[in-house]
Amino acid sequence: MDTGSLHMVREIVSRRGTGGVIRRSLSAVGLATALTASVAAAAPAAPADSTAITLTPRGVPDTGAITGENLGFSVESADLAHGFLTKPRMSQWLKTLGRHGVLRLGGYSMDLVWPAFGAYRDAPTPPEAIGGRVDRSDLLRLKALLRDSGWKATLGVPLKKIIDPSKIKSPTKDPSPPVTLDQAVAEVKAAHEILGDDLLAVEIGNEYDNVTTLTPAEYYATMKQYHAAIKQAVPHANIKVTGPSANTAKTNTQLDGFVAAVQADTGSDPRQMIAEFTNHLYPQSHCGSSNATIAGLLSPDTYVTDRNKLTGIMDITGRLNSGIPAVINESNSASCSGQPGVSDAYATSLWSLDYLLQTAQNRVSQVQFHTNTAAICGDFKARDSKDYPISYRYYGAFCAADQHALDSNRLSAAPLYYGLWAFHQVPEGRFLDVGLPDTALSRLRAYAVEGRNGALTMVLINVQDPAASTGDDDVTVNLPSAYRSGDAVTLRTSATDGLASVDTSAISLGDRTLSDRGVPSGRPGSTPVQVSGGRSTVTVAPGTAQIITFSAR
Repeated sequence: MDTGSLHMVREIVSRRGTGGVIRRSLSAVGLATALTASVAAAAPAAPADSTAITLTPRGVPDTGAITGENLGFSVESADLAHGFLTKPRMSQWLKTLGRHGVLRLGGYSMDLVWPAFGAYRDAPTPPEAIGGRVDRSDLLRLKALLRDSGWKATLGVPLKKIIDPSKIKSPTKDPSPPVTLDQAVAEVKAAHEILGDDLLAVEIGNEYDNVTTLTPAEYYATMKQYHAAIKQAVPHANIKVTGPSANTAKTNTQLDGFVAAVQADTGSDPRQMIAEFTNHLYPQSHCGSSNATIAGLLSPDTYVTDRNKLTGIMDITGRLNSGIPAVINESNSASCSGQPGVSDAYATSLWSLDYLLQTAQNRVSQVQFHTNTAAICGDFKARDSKDYPISYRYYGAFCAADQHALDSNRLSAAPLYYGLWAFHQVPEGRFLDVGLPDTALSRLRAYAVEGRNGALTMVLINVQDPAASTGDDDVTVNLPSAYRSGDAVTLRTSATDGLASVDTSAISLGDRTLSDRGVPSGRPGSTPVQVSGGRSTVTVAPGTAQIITFSAR
């Protein structure tokens, strides 16, 4: 980890385009040093049911950053084909989370749509295309969404029918329409013509290791084949590809093999072909007989497992020393559509805030949360439904109260969305070390970000269930003398069932809520935080998160 002097100009990721990563400088000023946490005898006396913790911020080398571009959504290709994603209602929901997000178009239905482009423009849609038909009209509507929201997109293209049929794991399971490579390339060409620089890159297949028997080296060779065909069709566009987008395993075996194949290809420069190293990560599963739980989602074990996964991603991709960013381009609380009562509960508000901070601190460039775009709250389809896996996800960021609301373009923010909105309140800046011991993770998650203006923002999350615990965390922060005041914005629920509540109307951020158009009821309000003698003590109640900004004013 290498940050050097906190007074030097920093480089953080600012804006991605088809030409790669553009950087802008970040001047990290002010604060001396990391977050070392301990149960502190020096802290003010806490009530018997509270835990006293002391944090002393200080800088560390090579830490991650809040860039304004850490957040995105992953959306099924079928949602584009069916027109769900590109309804005008979606733009405001994106803008509320910032103007620099990314939509990843892909998912399981990547191999189930029919690209009607080029020579296939007027071809009949085959019955296997249960994901729908994508044509120029869909891309034109996507262009309007991207231009209005400020977001950009990556485009996923089919893989299964392009490769040797003997390499498909289960040919009879969701058989794919007979898409050809030139058909996929024709879609990319049309997307570039219509979207221009709003098209960031092209993703080759979805979780290739789940649906094929390709080795990582074989997948890399297939990626090169796609890239060469795209370059021939659109020679001056510099369209890059992404991969490997392997499955959600806690290990990084597929990524390791992929990077090894890239390293072995000494005749190619990966920076000329690969826009991002893409990975999938779900901390829990609802696949098969697996079931996710709130306790598991917020457990220290899950946090540490994810940390190891993220550290491994950065170590593996770092072997290339290429500067190509690592992205989690599909993620959420539990794979296979999420877990009812968990993925749609208030617990995901705290989890998503914590998870975004954890990934950013570990230098992952962005997390794209897999979401529906046209679901009715609670009306989720079974896995064997003909409508699965088109748009029905327990872990969606938004859903409609009923069919009338959906038809009226009115959606409700899911608990997940409130966590993303809370993350958007954290100013850009570089992380300082959080030395919170793993023994404290069952109660508290803590982060500190030093902004370009010298302000310090700390995020303190008490992951205990307010319905079962009265244990506040009294957190004392040792601050440099330059900080004179602080302001706290609180994420909370008023529901009596605490973390398990699925009542989004009970959630607030700084006493503000979101309308059914995705518009905040106002700027999240803050409360003063006292600073005295270079120290500040904050009480963080169970089931709440506080975003506290300290400044010299």
